[in-house]
Amino acid sequence: GMSFPFESLLEKFLLENWERTPLAKEWVVFSTPDDPEAGNQYPTDVGRIDILAIDKTQTRFLVVELKRNQSTDQTVGQVMRYIGWVKKNLAKDGQSVEGLIIAHMVEETARYAILALPNVRMMIYEVEFRLKECRL
Repeated sequence: GMSFPFESLLEKFLLENWERTPLAKEWVVFSTPDDPEAGNQYPTDVGRIDILAIDKTQTRFLVVELKRNQSTDQTVGQVMRYIGWVKKNLAKDGQSVEGLIIAHMVEETARYAILALPNVRMMIYEVEFRLKECRL
């Protein structure tokens, strides 16, 4: 199947279409009164979180790591690093932090790593392109 040529395009598409994804049922992209787009490329001491979201009840954070093509067990380590940072620096008492990897393909090593982590999951994205005749 088709994939995005650049990770930034995947990120932009996902943010612009957030409400059309299954993620929008539970999650909103993190924002602050001063910065409504704070959850996009959220800066940390350990790298930038592609998308930081918070659930609609404000009890959980979601660290979203995007891979335009293939995800490996190194991606799982990256997500765990961000989860740890959010737990230490943003989460308040009782707030949990979860991870989500969105990729076009997943290596078997990443699948095994995720099996050991109850707070990390993975989604595969698919790109569909259609052309329709224009009625004149």
